Amino acid sequence: MRSENAMPGTTTSRERSTSFIERARRRQLIDAAVVTVNEVGYHRASLAEIAGRAQIAKSAVAYYFASKEGLLLDVVQTVFAALGESVLAAVDGVDEPAARLRAYADAYVAHVDAQRHAIAAAVEMVVSHRTADGTPLYLVEDEDDTALLRSILRAGIDQGVFTAMPLDVATGLAESVLDRAITLVQRNPGADLRALRAHVVPFLFRALGAADD
Repeated sequence: MRSENAMPGTTTSRERSTSFIERARRRQLIDAAVVTVNEVGYHRASLAEIAGRAQIAKSAVAYYFASKEGLLLDVVQTVFAALGESVLAAVDGVDEPAARLRAYADAYVAHVDAQRHAIAAAVEMVVSHRTADGTPLYLVEDEDDTALLRSILRAGIDQGVFTAMPLDVATGLAESVLDRAITLVQRNPGADLRALRAHVVPFLFRALGAADD
């Protein structure tokens, strides 16, 4: 019940406190889910396993997530949203296509390096989970996922900065190179990505026919 002293459209201190606690609890469960998937795999990552690592009762998990699938899909959304925010922040205020691609690629690999455990868990979920019609989640196409990269490449091709080629080809090539970072940390959580970070931009620029100044 809203406090009688609270104006319509305002938030009481109790509501703010509850909202903060709920966000913190959801974050705790997401972090526990990442640990669980990395330790036991997607299929064995039950709510009980996740609750145990979060050190809360399994029954309490249902207050925040109705099912294991709901929790794990929230992990996927949270993890990749954070990656998207990192690359978006990196290119903000950068105008020239080659400079934007450099900033994007540097930020992408750096984020995977820093958040490798969360990324590895989220990718396992994407590979293992199937939608209601049986389609593996990683095969569900969503152009929003590559919208920023596509816009950078489109601008570079249109301006003659990158070699003329179909946009889908350019996007696929760039994704394949950048996703090498994800493959490495999935294979080995302790993988050293310094060599990849040093060479990914020059490699991309050569593939796209851009000058690497």
